[in-house]
Amino acid sequence: MTTELAARREGIALLPRGQRRNLYDVIFSPLTALFAIAALLLSFLLPPDGMGVPLCWFKSLYGHPCPGCGLSRSLTCISHLQFGKAWTYHPFGPLIYALFFANALLLLLPRQQRARLRMRLAEQDRWLRPIYWAIVASFLVFGIVRLLWSVLSAQAGRLPTYY
Repeated sequence: MTTELAARREGIALLPRGQRRNLYDVIFSPLTALFAIAALLLSFLLPPDGMGVPLCWFKSLYGHPCPGCGLSRSLTCISHLQFGKAWTYHPFGPLIYALFFANALLLLLPRQQRARLRMRLAEQDRWLRPIYWAIVASFLVFGIVRLLWSVLSAQAGRLPTYY
């Protein structure tokens, strides 16, 4: 009860118990759009093969890749039109890039058209949500398999060749 009152006072909209957020609100939130624009701008400025400084704290600590390792380089390769290299750095890079680009484009649309798109996605939520979760799950499975491959390769005395 106190969180409801605090949320109302702060102007935060709470969903009724049991109701899910619209997939549009999850993928195309204003915060996500700002992050997407910043990432796209940086991807044009950074060199495609990285700056020689490891960005992943997980890899720095453990010496093995996390599920997102290579995404930054993949995005910069796409911005520099090196699509094959982008795929080798991270196969989800093109999908993430497309989502970031869509986020940036949506900010250019008038509010009324964004509202229409939100309603259309809400109408298709029944089949879009399983696709969304399948992509999230496949991203995690890819990351776990790559991590296990890296660990097993290191134990066998070989270094993996994918990063």
